[in-house]
Amino acid sequence: MESQASFSKAYRRIDVETASQGRLIVMLFNGAITQAVEAQRQLEAGNGTGAHKYLIQAQEIIAELRSALNMDAGEVAHNLDRSYEYFNHLLVTANIKKKTDPIEECVNLMTSMRDTWQELFSSIEREETVEIPPAINKHGASIMNLEG
Repeated sequence: MESQASFSKAYRRIDVETASQGRLIVMLFNGAITQAVEAQRQLEAGNGTGAHKYLIQAQEIIAELRSALNMDAGEVAHNLDRSYEYFNHLLVTANIKKKTDPIEECVNLMTSMRDTWQELFSSIEREETVEIPPAINKHGASIMNLEG
C-alpha cells in the first residue's frame, strides 16, 4: 500500500512539473475547491478543527494564485486579485464563524472561474494544434517555396 501512495505522489509531482501554465492554474483551482468542499464536509460533521485545516489549505492555494499575478498586466490582473481577495475573505469568514454558507459561495465562484480558465486554455490549445494543410496545386502536388 505504501508503494502505491509513493507512486501516486511521484506521479502528481511529475504532472505538476510538466504542466503548462494554464493547466497549473486549473490544477490550483481544483485543489482549492477540493479543500474547501472537504472543509464544508468537516463543518457539517461538527469537526471545527478539521474544517480549519482544510480552510487554511484552500487559503494557501488562493494565496499562490494571487502571488502568481503579474500586476503590471493591467486591469485584468487587478480584477483577478480582487476576486482572489474575496475568495480568501469568504474562507476566513467561514473559518471564524464556523459556517458553511461562505464556503458554498466560495466554491461556486471558484468553480465558475476554474471552468472559465479551463475553457480559455482548451481553446488556446486547440488553436495551437490546428495544422494548416499544405497548399496543393491543380496537379495534386504540394507547392514548395524554392525561394528560400
